[in-house]
Amino acid sequence: MISSLTKVRIHPLFWIIIAAGVATGRFKEVLMILAVVFVHEMGHAVAASYFGWQIKKIELLPFGGAAEIEAKGLRTIMEEVIIVLAGPMQHAWMMALSFILVGQSFWSYTDHQLFISHNVAILLFNLLPIYPLDGGRLLQLLWLSLYPYKKALRITLITSFTCLLLGLIGLCFFPFHLNIMVILLFLLTANYLEVKQRNYRFMRFLMAKQNDDSVRTTKIIELKQNTLVRDAVEQLTRNRRHTFKLKEKPETVLVDEKTVLDAYFHGRLHTPIQTILTTSL
Repeated sequence: MISSLTKVRIHPLFWIIIAAGVATGRFKEVLMILAVVFVHEMGHAVAASYFGWQIKKIELLPFGGAAEIEAKGLRTIMEEVIIVLAGPMQHAWMMALSFILVGQSFWSYTDHQLFISHNVAILLFNLLPIYPLDGGRLLQLLWLSLYPYKKALRITLITSFTCLLLGLIGLCFFPFHLNIMVILLFLLTANYLEVKQRNYRFMRFLMAKQNDDSVRTTKIIELKQNTLVRDAVEQLTRNRRHTFKLKEKPETVLVDEKTVLDAYFHGRLHTPIQTILTTSL
């Protein structure tokens, strides 16, 4: 918990909002937003620490935050779901506390209304199906449970960009709001960077699978004998150990995923799977 606090950073955009709050006399409201965002992100951080994830940075933004955390090796999807949900869950007790304190000398009904509205706004915004918001991360975890890793990343980005495009179109029918435009541009940039890094993420996934012996659930993947190694590894999913089964042969030939991964990392990407299966027997 204490080590997580040392990694908290406030985004420059938030400092601008704080300065504007001081200049306009709305400093208390800005502090409310800062407190809500901070508790939300600490929810992610505490859950991640509990499961032994590495916390690199916790950045606070005016509309939410970004907890940059990383697991050592491959972890279960359910474990990551808990970490993602740990942020939104903090809003429940924060709003409940506000209802308890309302009417006190230091917590007026106006303060209560503002606090509740900021909580609801930040909660709903973070649950939008846009990556890297919590809603987008949860949707990605759903795709990861249903599809191979690389395909799940692609579907996540398509869904995210579609939602952002609808948001930009929606702005054309409403009065111009600078803060909303800034948020959309920030999310577009984040998604663009994710597109640029998708192959790097896939490579890290394959490297983690090559060294992971914790998974016991096995999935059989049937392949044609002329399937290339690069196409075979794109069928790998998270939280499962795979066995490749060669079709179009009179006898059944099985090979473990690590044999195919070894071929992949030794540069045999364009080698037909038939060759790998034959040399592995």
